Amino acid sequence: MSYLNQLLSLSSKASKTISRISSSLSTKRPTSEQEPLSDREFLADAYRKILGRDVDEDGLKHYIKLLQTGYSRTDVLMNLVQSDEFINKVLKDNIKIQNLRELRPDNYYAVDDLLQPNKALVFSVETPDDFDWLEAMILKHGYYEKPGVWGFRIDKDKKVMAEIMSAFQPKRALEIGCANGTILQCLHEMNIHCEGIEISTMAIDKAFPDIKDNIHHGDLLELELSEKYDLIFGLDIFEHLNPNKLHDYLDRMERILVDGGYLFGNIPAFGEDPIFGTVFPIYIKEWERDIAQEKPFTMLHVDKDGYPINGHLIWADWHWWVRQFEQHGFQREVEIETVLHEKYDAYMERTSIARKSYFVFSKRADRQKTEAIAHDISSRSSKFL
Repeated sequence: MSYLNQLLSLSSKASKTISRISSSLSTKRPTSEQEPLSDREFLADAYRKILGRDVDEDGLKHYIKLLQTGYSRTDVLMNLVQSDEFINKVLKDNIKIQNLRELRPDNYYAVDDLLQPNKALVFSVETPDDFDWLEAMILKHGYYEKPGVWGFRIDKDKKVMAEIMSAFQPKRALEIGCANGTILQCLHEMNIHCEGIEISTMAIDKAFPDIKDNIHHGDLLELELSEKYDLIFGLDIFEHLNPNKLHDYLDRMERILVDGGYLFGNIPAFGEDPIFGTVFPIYIKEWERDIAQEKPFTMLHVDKDGYPINGHLIWADWHWWVRQFEQHGFQREVEIETVLHEKYDAYMERTSIARKSYFVFSKRADRQKTEAIAHDISSRSSKFL
């Protein structure tokens, strides 16, 4: 069944889902006194039942403010149901995709999760060819074209990340894996020339008009790029690369980054990093063996269909990641990282702690320039926090 037909078949399911959730939301406590729920309690209940998660601090403040100025609780429910997050959740839960476990059942099994009472389903990488197979399956079955994978709106997170990229004062920036260009659009509005690379046709089709022509459709290893850049950044993209090709990608980035340029990577790096601490704890015992052998993890946590969670092909600890960049001549700039963490960590811990797991590297950057960037970051207030 095509994605379009699957979407059409979801209309009745979505209506029933929304009706069920709305009817299950109570405005009163389940007590004999039937005391009214406070706004905070109401929002916590709504987030759990509609979005399936705890309410975040920014969302809580946003909706409490609206409720205090006349916004009704029904308005809140409709706003949540119409949000990208809820729509993506419904689509992701209902759109079908080829189940990889049916194709290679011997590679899949459950292992203990050290942080949860439930088992974790994993794909066991027996040879490097297994990474190639997973990558091929992700592309063949349109994992990145599947509705529900992307979020296309410019929100506070995108504005903050664009502000961080602007701190490097780039004349020409390149984003690897730019989706529909939310951050490129933010940088464009700051009068910073920016380009992007994206493999998803669906994402590019939804690109912002101002920057759509600046998006290169394809793979970094195959594209002809006539210019060089003084900032290259990838936000939650490096882990999607095939580890068998990672050195090719880093080599290409080194060649298109000018001397003195910077490379920023937001990467789910496991373990206790000396700068950002532990954002992604080790929760599968077998990973400890791979860390000791200084290699990426060979047990990949997967979803019910057998695809690595969020399409991540590289699962590795922070030290392994740093070593890969250093092998290509990139130097970690801990001074810049430190001031960025001092400025943005409180926000990231409230909204998306995964954002804290990032690295700043340079290609033979001038020490005075690096110090000037660090000073500028620490001395300027954020426009968005």
